[in-house]
Amino acid sequence: MKFHTGDNVVVIAGKDKGKTGRILRVLSSTNRLVVAGINMRTKHMKKSQQSPGRKVSYEASLNASNVMLLDPKTKKRSRMGSRFDSAGKKERFAKNSGEALVSGKKLKKLIEDEGKDGKDSKEEKDEKGESTKKKKKKAPASKKSKS
Repeated sequence: MKFHTGDNVVVIAGKDKGKTGRILRVLSSTNRLVVAGINMRTKHMKKSQQSPGRKVSYEASLNASNVMLLDPKTKKRSRMGSRFDSAGKKERFAKNSGEALVSGKKLKKLIEDEGKDGKDSKEEKDEKGESTKKKKKKAPASKKSKS
């Protein structure tokens, strides 16, 4: 299958036609994909002693033929091809723009870098550029006495 986890795709058929999302999981044996925010289903959970009854929303899989790759340059749907780059490694590319697609370890590294740049990061850098983690203070645990 040509799709990889982390690819941005657009739905071309079905109830969510026109919506875009990132691939969360690839089920290559059944030729299906799980895309974030697409093909949402609701599961009604029965109450138990530990938790109340609730409705759980989750993404169901959809057939790979119902999605197309989102071109990173033009932000439109595109077919994908494969070629060898200057280093001799095989790479995937969008056929409309010729832009190389990032996936695998490169994609994980990009996502981690985006997370570090954001304000929600738990690490701060001091004057030298070294990272220092913020330590959370633990609340004192209250002891209950049995009577």
